[in-house]
Amino acid sequence: MRPYLIVPQLIEQPTWGGDYIVHLKGWDDLKKIKVGKIGQSYELSGSSLLATNIISSDDLGLYKPNTTTPLESVLEPDEHMPLLIKLNQARGNSFQLHIKPGEKNDVWKAKPESWYFLEKGCVTLGLNPKTSTEDYKKACQTIESFMKNLSSQIKSKSLALNDARLQANLFIQKLNPWQYVNLYKVDQFSLIDLSMGAIHHSWEEDPDNNVGNVVYEVQLDVSDDESTMRSFDQGKIKDDGSIRPITIDDYFTHIDAAPEHNTLDYLARTPQEELLLATEFYVLNRMEITSKRSIQMKDLWHHVYVQNGTISLVGAGRTLHITKGHSCFIPSGVSNYTVSSTNATILITHLPQ
Repeated sequence: MRPYLIVPQLIEQPTWGGDYIVHLKGWDDLKKIKVGKIGQSYELSGSSLLATNIISSDDLGLYKPNTTTPLESVLEPDEHMPLLIKLNQARGNSFQLHIKPGEKNDVWKAKPESWYFLEKGCVTLGLNPKTSTEDYKKACQTIESFMKNLSSQIKSKSLALNDARLQANLFIQKLNPWQYVNLYKVDQFSLIDLSMGAIHHSWEEDPDNNVGNVVYEVQLDVSDDESTMRSFDQGKIKDDGSIRPITIDDYFTHIDAAPEHNTLDYLARTPQEELLLATEFYVLNRMEITSKRSIQMKDLWHHVYVQNGTISLVGAGRTLHITKGHSCFIPSGVSNYTVSSTNATILITHLPQ
C-alpha cells in the first residue's frame, strides 16, 4: 500500500471542449499531443489506472506509462470506490436532471453530483419562479418535433446540415426555453451542490466568457444513459444529421418544482474552514499548504488533486512530486501521509465515515 499518481483519462468533446485541461496539466505542446477538443478529464473513476513506475507528474505526459495497475487492485476486499471525479470544460450542455437518491425506478438511477468552479461560469439552475411547467413542457415538445423534422430532412438530403443548424438556432431563440429556468453567472470558486437530485441544471454559453465552464465535479459514477433525463439539447445536430434522444416526459415527471428548492441560495454551499462539502455520498476538503502538513486517513482512501502550486506527498515510504492539475490516489492501508509545499492548494475527496 502506497500513494500512486493517477493516469488521467481525457475525453474529447468536439462540440463543447477546448484546450484548457491540457494546458492546466502542463501539456502545452499541442502539436506533439495531437488531440482534439478535450471536454473532460477523469481524475478518478472505477476504471482509473495508477502509475506504478512514475513518481513525478512531470514525467506522466499525455500517454499511459509503461506500467500501471487498476485502481481496484489497491482497494481492501470490503472496500468500494463508487465516485467519479472529473475536470470539465463545458458550455451549451443539455437541460437535464437526475432522480432523487433513494427513489425506486425501473429505468433511472440517481447520480448525486456537486460542482466546484475553477473559473467563472454561467449556468441554469432550477425553475424560474414564474414558470408554468405546462408551458415549459409544451415548448420542449415543440422544439423536439422541429428538431426531428430537421434531422429527417438532412438524412434525406433535402436540407443541408449548415442550413438546418441555422434554422434550429433561429427557431429555438424564438421559443426561448431559457425563460423557464434560472440563469446565473457564478464566480470563480463557487460551489454548487446537486446531490439532492430532481433539480434542473445545465452549463451554458456566455458571450463574455470564451473559456466556458471549468468545473471540478464530484459525483457517483453512474452513466448518463442510466441517470440523465433531458428536456432540451440546445439544438445540437451531429454531423451525420442525427440528434440525441431526449426524455421530456420523464424529465417533467421527476422534476422538483418546489419554489424553495429552485433557488441559488438552496443549491450554493459556503465552505466551513477547510470543509468545502459533506454529503451522504462524498466529502470534499480544500487545504492551503504552505509548509509540511500531516494528514490522517482514518481507514478511508483519499483522492488528492493539486488545484494550485506543486506538492511533495509522502506516504508509506513513497514520495510523489505532483504539479498543478494532477491527482493521486492513496489507499486506506497507508493510514497517514504528509504534504509539503511553500504555496499550494489541494482538494481532498473521500467517502463519509
